[in-house]
Amino acid sequence: PETGWSLGDAQPWRFLYEFGTIPAFALTFICLLAWYRSLQSPKWIRFRRYFLLYSLTSIVGAGLIVNALLKEYTGRPRPREVVEFGGNWEYRAALELGIPGQGQSFPCGHCTMGFIFASGVMFWNYSPPVAIGSLALGLGYGTLMSTARFLQGAHYVSDAFWSLGVMGATFISFYFFVLQPPLSDSVLVRKISKQTKWRLRIGIAACLILITILYSTRRPFFKEHQRIVSLSLEAQHIELVTNVPAENWDVEFTNVDHLIMDLQANGFAFPASQHDLDVGTELSSEGIMQILVNSKTFGYFPELHEGVTLKVPVRFQHRLSLTPLPP
Repeated sequence: PETGWSLGDAQPWRFLYEFGTIPAFALTFICLLAWYRSLQSPKWIRFRRYFLLYSLTSIVGAGLIVNALLKEYTGRPRPREVVEFGGNWEYRAALELGIPGQGQSFPCGHCTMGFIFASGVMFWNYSPPVAIGSLALGLGYGTLMSTARFLQGAHYVSDAFWSLGVMGATFISFYFFVLQPPLSDSVLVRKISKQTKWRLRIGIAACLILITILYSTRRPFFKEHQRIVSLSLEAQHIELVTNVPAENWDVEFTNVDHLIMDLQANGFAFPASQHDLDVGTELSSEGIMQILVNSKTFGYFPELHEGVTLKVPVRFQHRLSLTPLPP
């Protein structure tokens, strides 16, 4: 498993992973600028909704639906993270909901930045060759991006197909039910007042700030820790001193020689927030082995739940106690 995805680091797959999304990002920005300028340009006014259609498909389909919602909240582990391929997590099907933050496989975010170029099919009324070429480019580039992610153990084939489906559904929805660009080709240019321009800018900025705040503070968080503690032969009793509440512990007495501790922390956190687990031991002269379990958080967590599975040797079945860690 350690070398099972080594082909993903070879070229051109590594290059596609690191830089393959840049063309789509750049074109999205260019189309937004073109849309804004076209509102007052007689030469480009008929294309304004085409520019906006591409931008919205990219921002809403790839940005909000795929990356901000589905990838963050569906909890599907990547291939390299599942037990079957040497990972630690259970495999989940494409539409099987898991723990938010435990894997970000569904759907493929990089793939959307390839498939987005297929949206040029909207120019069929102007130039069928351009539309067909754009469709072929989008499907081809999306397939290349998908292949790179397959080889890196980051996504399943179903993730790529769902990315294509989401982008296609987003494009079709905006094309037929919202913007309907062919119907606006002959609309004359209307001069926008300076006051309206400022309202438009402030409104867009406010929406972006609101989306950023909501996304940042309600981003799923998941972290696993495993600690294996060696037990002295002189130990007669185990005392757990911890800041994790007693009701969050699940203790199993099994035929093991060591104490095995698995902690899962999940909830919502601000980006860059971290969770850590410190474990220390001390054996007293009375044979009491004190195990200090200190759960630490760094950053802002609007919501956090911790659950611990503890496997203890059978000989301590009636010789285990838990003491709250002083604040």
